[in-house]
Amino acid sequence: MELLWRGASDFAKIYNVPSTFDGTGQSIAVVGQSNINLQDVRDFRSIFGLPTNDPQIILNGADPGLVSGDEGESDLDVEWAGAIAPKAKIILVTTPFTDTDGIGGVDSSAEYIVDNNVAPVLSESYGACESGLGTAANAFYNALWQQAAAQASR
Repeated sequence: MELLWRGASDFAKIYNVPSTFDGTGQSIAVVGQSNINLQDVRDFRSIFGLPTNDPQIILNGADPGLVSGDEGESDLDVEWAGAIAPKAKIILVTTPFTDTDGIGGVDSSAEYIVDNNVAPVLSESYGACESGLGTAANAFYNALWQQAAAQASR
């Protein structure tokens, strides 16, 4: 059996997103470590019949530019957050990756979103297995997600 993917409407059906949900009044912060080409988002929205709604981009530090291997991830994350909630304010927070700050661009972006209470919803598609992270990294994520959850419940 062949699955024909039609975009946001299929995604919403597969994941039981209520048909009345369009993201009105909602903000979603997306974690990134690459900037994006806004035209990619515009093209995606046009192809799937979504309303025009450019994301806001927050540079946490210097502009990392379009980072090979990460730009596609940022594009997809911004596009699909906007596909599920087409009228929501989508905010990409992007931080350049450095080896000198002790945490990567993705972690710095997530930390920025939580510390600055950028949006009540945070989307992060990057990840790693907890058993491979070690004690310090697991403690970092545990504290950050606890802080995020506490802020969201206010």
